[in-house]
Amino acid sequence: MYSSEGRMSIEFERCIKTMIGNTYYKEWQGLFGIPDYVCFSKNNGEISIISFELKLTNWRGALTQAFRYRSFSDYSYVVLPEETAQKALEHIEMFIRYGIGLISFNNTICDVMYSPLKQKPFSENMREKVEARIRKSRKHAKGNVNLFLAK
Repeated sequence: MYSSEGRMSIEFERCIKTMIGNTYYKEWQGLFGIPDYVCFSKNNGEISIISFELKLTNWRGALTQAFRYRSFSDYSYVVLPEETAQKALEHIEMFIRYGIGLISFNNTICDVMYSPLKQKPFSENMREKVEARIRKSRKHAKGNVNLFLAK
């Protein structure tokens, strides 16, 4: 178990950088909540957006927050330490019902326990706002953000 959510976030950020480069924003302000990470890829004008909410123990709170991020994301995930993820897995029907993915994270290992189907964001306005900032970004991915979640 991590000593703090901040420590877990540092390790998760290293994992993201290794997998996709720098095509992410950390704790993006001004959205419906503040996602820990918003990752993206730009491919032939099409943008894919995946949000991540990290928590040490409160998986229910993370699920609620991750659901909010579906207002602008194609996918939204809860990222938990192994022990907490196992407890959350006992309630996987809630993740399925709300279309939220579940990832068990331990140091550099991301185990995707549940991947939701791609869903249309709830808010066109929020999606347009996020896409506008991403289009202006000069960040380039090493790979497609969707591959980050491939099993």
